[in-house]
Amino acid sequence: MIRRQAVFSVSLVAVLWGLPPLFIHYFALYLDAHTQNFWRYVSALLFLLVYLWWSGERLSGGGWRALTRPAVAAAGLVSYQTCFTLSLYYAMPALISLLLQLELVVAIALSCLFFADERRVARSGWFIAGACAAFLGAVGMVVFSREFAAGAAEPSSWGSFTAGVLLVGGAAVLWATYSVAIKWCFERMSPLSAFVRVEIMATGMLLVIAAAAGDLGAIARLPAPIALLLVGSGVVCIAIAHLLYTPALHRLGVVVCNTVVLTSPVVAAVASRIIFGERLTGGQMIAAIVLLGGAAAAVQARRGNGRRVPSDGAAENAGQGALH
Repeated sequence: MIRRQAVFSVSLVAVLWGLPPLFIHYFALYLDAHTQNFWRYVSALLFLLVYLWWSGERLSGGGWRALTRPAVAAAGLVSYQTCFTLSLYYAMPALISLLLQLELVVAIALSCLFFADERRVARSGWFIAGACAAFLGAVGMVVFSREFAAGAAEPSSWGSFTAGVLLVGGAAVLWATYSVAIKWCFERMSPLSAFVRVEIMATGMLLVIAAAAGDLGAIARLPAPIALLLVGSGVVCIAIAHLLYTPALHRLGVVVCNTVVLTSPVVAAVASRIIFGERLTGGQMIAAIVLLGGAAAAVQARRGNGRRVPSDGAAENAGQGALH
């Protein structure tokens, strides 16, 4: 029964993490990237603080050492979130969601550099083959897109599409940096405590950015349903999704959870076709299968390291995007 609940939870998380590209792309009609980032994150943070109080877990203590590691992780998270959000101002949700799955491969590779217990993965045939397939699939997603064909015919139309692709590529690399930093945090504190500390710092950084380059008061001018949707997307897709994912990670392990969550781009692709009319070409569909299959193979390379997460919070979750 417990395992069945964990499978249900991680499946629900896969759906919830397929939605942020749709929300962000939609909110681009009303808000700049920095403003929507701040309001979505502050909504998630308030929910998490209430949950932390309800759970009885303490956040205080630890001195400066308890602040340094979350600060590094928060800086990586803010950089990632900024690039990811901006990419959806230039390109469509399905394309961005699929290309973002490169983050998993890059994160595993970077983790191998910093954690000795991960280095076996880099020599695995599963990882090497999976990484190559994922990158080839990502190239195919770009080359076989209608935007690429349009750019080849009319070079003046390259700008927006190229910006979106470069931004999501940067986001994938930055997520790898964040994933290593958050695992570093887990060595000293529980996942919930580490996550809330990082959220507090990241929200503060996003506030500074939004105050300098955004329009914090724009939320007051939004129609009430849009404002509620903005707040709800932060609570559901960031806070609640993470709270569902962590127990599932303990029950099922890294490999199973990350493999299930790789289906989140399918949710984004189907919903984007219905809502925004985004249609993948035949070549892109084949490339998407190659990309996701390659990422899944890279995850399989961690099977030997994919034991269940210890109860002390020393998580091995280095890769899958939990924050959008």
